[in-house]
Amino acid sequence: MLKRGAAFTLVELMIVVAIVVILSRVGLVKYYGALEKARSAEAYSVLADIASAETGYYTENDVYTTNWSKLDRYNAAPKSGNFNFTTALDTVASGYVQAIATKGTVNYYMCVNGANKSASSVPACS
Repeated sequence: MLKRGAAFTLVELMIVVAIVVILSRVGLVKYYGALEKARSAEAYSVLADIASAETGYYTENDVYTTNWSKLDRYNAAPKSGNFNFTTALDTVASGYVQAIATKGTVNYYMCVNGANKSASSVPACS
């Protein structure tokens, strides 16, 4: 049987452990939020660059291309540890570029004309 002083020490220890668990859970939630913000910034930065390259190609040829090697900045799709980048273009009218998540759960989309961008759903591009 525990002595009276030891029982209080055990209760205090349990309270400290509970506080540490609560604080670590709050910290993890904040960490994952910051991590997703960083992924979002990476995705939109690369998508904007791809959209800009497509716009340049469209200006010269009056059509968009789905062939990466025809764009002035790329020989192949951009590489990322977090995303696979692809295009979904109507070669004449409009379309969007997309970052499909390989890490994380959110996919990002941007119209090649820069009008709209979205997370997890295809934006209306015209």
